[in-house]
Amino acid sequence: MLIFMDESGDTGFQFSRLSSKFFVLTIVIFDDLLDAEKANEGIKELRKELKLPESLEFKFSTGTSNRVKRAFLQKLSKYNFRYRSVVIDKTILAKREPLHPKDGLYMLVADQLFLRAEDRIKNASVFVDRITKSFVDDFNVYLKRRLNTRLEKIIGRMKHQDSRSNNLLQLADMVCGAIYRKYNRSDDKFYKLIKKREDDLWKPY
Repeated sequence: MLIFMDESGDTGFQFSRLSSKFFVLTIVIFDDLLDAEKANEGIKELRKELKLPESLEFKFSTGTSNRVKRAFLQKLSKYNFRYRSVVIDKTILAKREPLHPKDGLYMLVADQLFLRAEDRIKNASVFVDRITKSFVDDFNVYLKRRLNTRLEKIIGRMKHQDSRSNNLLQLADMVCGAIYRKYNRSDDKFYKLIKKREDDLWKPY
């Protein structure tokens, strides 16, 4: 089992200084390695179909036109994967819970995302796009300590990769971005394209 994780929005609570209202964390899950390979090839094919450079990174928030977003999500929705996502309205969370350190919210949401899916995930390899090595190390320890205390491990290994060189992290980015757009802008046209791949969409706040 392969999992690719990405987020949209930020973890800050300084709303007067442009912190986002929503924070979304999404995992894209492939239950079979062959399905992951097919989706990876599909993304490569899409670049050729759209006459885009082989090195182009698909990112929902920057540098990708609506036409390309639509083409990407339409094509990739045909491949065999599922996604699970948590949507946090931080303005509500800030009123109900003590504020967390910047990366603390990320870890808290990831923790709940995986625990909520514990009967649907087993011994998965998790790929995450985070630049700071110290964060990745702390994140690995935190999740493994929290999630692998049961008889069956949820997470087998975690690996940090640059999304520019990993097509399936780009898929996670595009799926997460579509969900974020649904809530942040009340625009669900992209979300509708990938909704059939939804395993769980949870909005606790």
